[in-house]
Amino acid sequence: MHLQPDFMVERIWDISPQRLRAEGIRFLIIDLDNTLVDWGQARLRGEVERWAKQCRELELSICICTNARCKPRTARIAARLGAGYLSAAGKPFAQAYRRALELLRADAPETAFIGDQIFTDTWGANRLGLRTFLVKPLSPRDFPATRLPRLLEQRLFRSWRKSCLLYTSPSPRDRTRSRMPSSA
Repeated sequence: MHLQPDFMVERIWDISPQRLRAEGIRFLIIDLDNTLVDWGQARLRGEVERWAKQCRELELSICICTNARCKPRTARIAARLGAGYLSAAGKPFAQAYRRALELLRADAPETAFIGDQIFTDTWGANRLGLRTFLVKPLSPRDFPATRLPRLLEQRLFRSWRKSCLLYTSPSPRDRTRSRMPSSA
């Protein structure tokens, strides 16, 4: 199984859009709940809006890819971010990611996926060869069916702390990466 993300970060706004572009990333597929907004909410944090604005300025195209079935909420958030979207996408099945790639008119090598769950977001995106970023959930609230996978994720985190890389440097020339802090 391809569960381990390429990078682990605290929050989505810790990922440098400038560095993504410098490394050849032109497209972003992003999970919705607990990645862009608190679970089940529609309010965007200021940090997310500023980050998305930087992405747009650098011509990084965004597609929200969520298993949430609330299409009107997803559409409103996508409109505020200038993004495309897929609701009830069917992650971790490959077809969900392929549909997002088609919507963006993107190829896998130039696309990154950002999400907060290993067993849906990271696993599915890794199988298609996307660069993967795992963020900490924005909220402790979660869909009830996510609770068991979250417990399993904690076991994986303990084993990955020494090998998974943080993606924090804003400088495209600085390609050094630091290890995941033990407090994570």
